[in-house]
Amino acid sequence: MIGRSVTIGDPLGVHARAAALLARTAGRFKSSVWLSCHDGRASLTNQLRVMALGIGPGDEVLVLADGIDEDEALEAVAAQLGLRIDPSNG
Repeated sequence: MIGRSVTIGDPLGVHARAAALLARTAGRFKSSVWLSCHDGRASLTNQLRVMALGIGPGDEVLVLADGIDEDEALEAVAAQLGLRIDPSNG
């Protein structure tokens, strides 16, 4: 298992669209990927739990990945968390 701290770049934090995109990104890999923030942890496969973490703009989160392609999964998710995601662009 590996981990990396990332600062949330989206001014709205991890909203519904961001959680859906993170789930899609994590789903491309065989490894399991989690976010940890505010004393909570959620698998990226569970969008509701990810949103329930209450991750806001500028929050620092820990991205954890475990599996055969954990390095690639971690980098992909970490890069996405640092981006601004337009919630109205469906």
